[in-house]
Amino acid sequence: MKWLNDLFKFFASLKLAIFLIVILGIAFGAGTFIESYHGARAAQALIYRTQWLAVLLALLALNLLASAFDRIPWKKKHIGFLTTHLGIILMLVGALVTQAFGIEGQVQIREGETEGRMTISESLLQVIAVDSDQRWTFSVEQHIFPWTGREKLRSDFATPLNLYLVSDYPKAKREEKVIETKNGSPALHVSLVGSMASMDEWLLLESPERSSVRLGPAAVRYAKDPIQIQEQKTSGTWGTLTFHFESGGSDEIPLSPESIGKTFSIKNSSYRVSVRRILKDAVVNANELVDRSSEWLNPAVQLTLEGENLSERHTVFAKFPEFPTLHGLAPSEAHVRIAYEVSGFSPEAEKNEIRFLNRPNALPEYQVKRGSELKGGKVELNKPVETGWMDFKFTVDRYFKHAALQESYLPLPNTSGHSEAVSVIELELETLDVRKNIWLVQGEMVHVPLKGSDYHVVHGLKTRPLGFQVELKDFMMDTDPGTDRPASFKSLVTLKDPMKGIKRDQLIQMNEPLKYRGFKLYQSAYHLESGQPDISIFTAARDPGNPFKYTGAIIMVLGILALFYMKPFSTLKGSDPKLRSR
Repeated sequence: MKWLNDLFKFFASLKLAIFLIVILGIAFGAGTFIESYHGARAAQALIYRTQWLAVLLALLALNLLASAFDRIPWKKKHIGFLTTHLGIILMLVGALVTQAFGIEGQVQIREGETEGRMTISESLLQVIAVDSDQRWTFSVEQHIFPWTGREKLRSDFATPLNLYLVSDYPKAKREEKVIETKNGSPALHVSLVGSMASMDEWLLLESPERSSVRLGPAAVRYAKDPIQIQEQKTSGTWGTLTFHFESGGSDEIPLSPESIGKTFSIKNSSYRVSVRRILKDAVVNANELVDRSSEWLNPAVQLTLEGENLSERHTVFAKFPEFPTLHGLAPSEAHVRIAYEVSGFSPEAEKNEIRFLNRPNALPEYQVKRGSELKGGKVELNKPVETGWMDFKFTVDRYFKHAALQESYLPLPNTSGHSEAVSVIELELETLDVRKNIWLVQGEMVHVPLKGSDYHVVHGLKTRPLGFQVELKDFMMDTDPGTDRPASFKSLVTLKDPMKGIKRDQLIQMNEPLKYRGFKLYQSAYHLESGQPDISIFTAARDPGNPFKYTGAIIMVLGILALFYMKPFSTLKGSDPKLRSR
């Protein structure tokens, strides 16, 4: 049994303790370095949640336990030593339990809605056959750093598709490139340069999103129909007020001199509008809006919108429909867009325009509009053309008869704070003899037609049930005085557990989480969007190792105090072998 005794002495030795402490110190130092330069997720995957770190922690706990048993028979002077070792062992056990069974994720809830699941940081893919509504789920182990290769993804059930992961970027920026093709939309590349601003864009004729672009009070378009100059009317109609609600309802109210002072009901809504003033030539004089002349030069309406405990005053300009937004005023709480339309008065942004007119089998022609003036000509590549708007000139340097928009992504560092950074993967879909590559941003769905069949591919995150439900009743945010900068935010929620018949309200805010069934829900973030319900974002965490860690910390502190208290006993005559030999 000598080998067993030698093995016990090895695990109880100070040399093993020093070796383990040095290795753990190096590991934690490396983890801090990785987290600083590559983010918390990389540090978790490479250091803090690895099996080898768990083995080191278990060895250290075993070393402390063996060294304690090596002191048998225990004496009074060993109380501080044993207590301190017990505290450290309990904290190590807590760390191992956390690593094995702890869970953390996010819960996003809209005001008025209830959620009972949390999202965790594990990716999955779902493929849906559009015709049959069949669904297949593929597991994806995302890479810590930008990766390219070819990995076949596995599904629990047989699928008509083979999926391969060919690129995986934890953070990336979207890039677009227009390429020439055999079939596709006509496209041209135009640059507009001036001392005040400049732009450099591709315009695609058949793409609603890419056929036009704005630069200040001007528009640049690629179209099939030419610009039509309309004569401005200076008399006649007094215009129309239009109302478009985000919920989908709309109404039009024709105006006349008799409309001033009257109240009109807006159909399909509970709101009313009172017309206070109609101005033909509105200007600001001494901080007051006045009618400068009787000519229709700058029409505007001052009105009051009322209903549902709301009363708002608005000034709406025919030529400047975005005036309130541009000047930072809050949008209507009724979630309605109000416009004043007067014949002959288009928005100011439409007064200046460059329009390229498509011509089959030839370079496009151009039109330049400046107010009511219009000039045109044929596009010549790389030849600057003066617009007449200050010193602005435009140049067309490339033209494709057929083109397509090619999407790609540029990988970014894990710690990048770029506003456009997204998590994205590139997939290769294979069926029979057909292959197709697609980019898929996390949280989005892509429609893929493939060999006579249509599929929806969704890149999402796994979810897990909380075991209870949380309803967001109200999200509240306080701002610093005189600014829009958030000072604090909190959420009033209702906890629901139908199985136990529990339903209670609670306020979640900083340092005051919701605690229930081993979970803690912390207020971590929010998302606000005009016209949409507020979204509150909570971090949900369950750490079963906490009781061990807290108990261990208390016992360790008591052990350290006991070490100081027991020190005099260790130096009494009879307690030290060296003293007994004298």
